[in-house]
Amino acid sequence: MIEVNFSISERATIDNYEHSINKSASDWTDKIFDLVKKSIKDHYLKEQNYTCSFCKQKIRVKHNRAWDTEHIISRSSHPAFMFHPQNLCVTCIDCNTEKSSKEVLSTPKQKIRFPNKSSAYIIIHPHFDTYDDHLKVIVAGQLYEWKTPKGRATLNIYGLDRFLKVADRTQLPDPNVRRLMMAALTSKDDVGSYGSFELELLEHLALKHSKKLGPQMSIDIIKKLKEA
Repeated sequence: MIEVNFSISERATIDNYEHSINKSASDWTDKIFDLVKKSIKDHYLKEQNYTCSFCKQKIRVKHNRAWDTEHIISRSSHPAFMFHPQNLCVTCIDCNTEKSSKEVLSTPKQKIRFPNKSSAYIIIHPHFDTYDDHLKVIVAGQLYEWKTPKGRATLNIYGLDRFLKVADRTQLPDPNVRRLMMAALTSKDDVGSYGSFELELLEHLALKHSKKLGPQMSIDIIKKLKEA
């Protein structure tokens, strides 16, 4: 991903902040940064083609209030990285809200220098990782298949399984989704049983969304899951 490139005046504003002694997450709301924040959103919306970095839903809305600027390392834990270009992207409001200030670093301690390697993060980093290497989008916003521990951590931290919670709030909740979800969560075996329930749930959802996915893709997904 190409980083945001700040104008001379924007860079000066950021430099003044970065050289200040007292930095706080609340500084983000200071009006002095309004133009900087607009540049960040405008750049990453275009760079990401109006697609959320984590759930991969495409939202063709140019209005900035429909999107959130994501500080990958939260500004509450590391306010010094608040304007670092590689710590920025845009996300849908749901992903940003779900992630909040959750820890994303492999070694969660105060850093003086910005960690600019993939290995420093437990999640898929939009600047340092290739998303498809870690997480497969089957139905954006609804169904994902994780391939690596990074993919699974991203799914959990950004709540990419939140469609299950939505299913519980509908007037006609899917009883199989609820059954499999509860079976996975109450499983005493953190690896074996949980994984088997998770695979069964993915198979069920692939069938449920067969019209949207197409019959052949649904079959291919189920075959692949059974080989896992």
